[in-house]
Amino acid sequence: MRATTVERGTTEPVGATAPAARAGPSGRITLTPAHDVQCLELSGTLRGTLCEQLSRRPARRVLHGEFLYLAGEPARSLYFLRRGLVKTSRVAPDGRELILQLHRPGEIFGELCFCTGERREQAAALEASEVVEIPRHDLLAQLARSPEGMLDLIALTCERLADAQARLESVSFEPVMERLVRTLLRVADALGEAAPEGTHIAHYITQEALAQLIAARREVVSGLLNRLRDRGLIDYPRKGRIRVHRQALEAYLHSLAPLGD
Repeated sequence: MRATTVERGTTEPVGATAPAARAGPSGRITLTPAHDVQCLELSGTLRGTLCEQLSRRPARRVLHGEFLYLAGEPARSLYFLRRGLVKTSRVAPDGRELILQLHRPGEIFGELCFCTGERREQAAALEASEVVEIPRHDLLAQLARSPEGMLDLIALTCERLADAQARLESVSFEPVMERLVRTLLRVADALGEAAPEGTHIAHYITQEALAQLIAARREVVSGLLNRLRDRGLIDYPRKGRIRVHRQALEAYLHSLAPLGD
């Protein structure tokens, strides 16, 4: 399936200050509880005053399906996701797409701008989102004043490199069912909301997106999802969000490992 190009330039500015910030009696901007949550999420990547500065930057709204950047474009910035869901991916010459990462609120993406002056991947919103664009030179100036922030960004890059290597190993050696089950568990960890009846994945993840995460055809993923549902390991309505029964799915993955599927 070829990537569909969506006309860009339809983003809407959110404002000079983040929606969760308000002005006090002196006119000084203060952080509301919602803004504090954003900073706590971002602090998983960058700490201290740098975290506060990035979370206060103005955001823009991005439509579902809109591209933030395309492969081959100049890489002059990275992004902080304030709300929504964004994928970064690569597209093969024949049009097949491989999703590299799903990015949730509070995460940074586009960090490869530090490695090369050209985008090697593309980024698109999987739902209506709000993003903060951070020019590379601005962030470098702030990192020069924040050694702990520099270490955090290096740690993030290393973590994503390790994840990419693990996924490459999975695609090379594991059967499709193992890759799918492992991906469902990983997505549930990242995007899930625990409930007595299972872990609800808090975003709508299509079968096509799952197929692009594990380098498989959508028709194959559809059939395997039906098998998992028949076993009582997952639930999902038509065009609805997936619910994962974690312990049962983990046990099933363990049973697949020795013999394959």
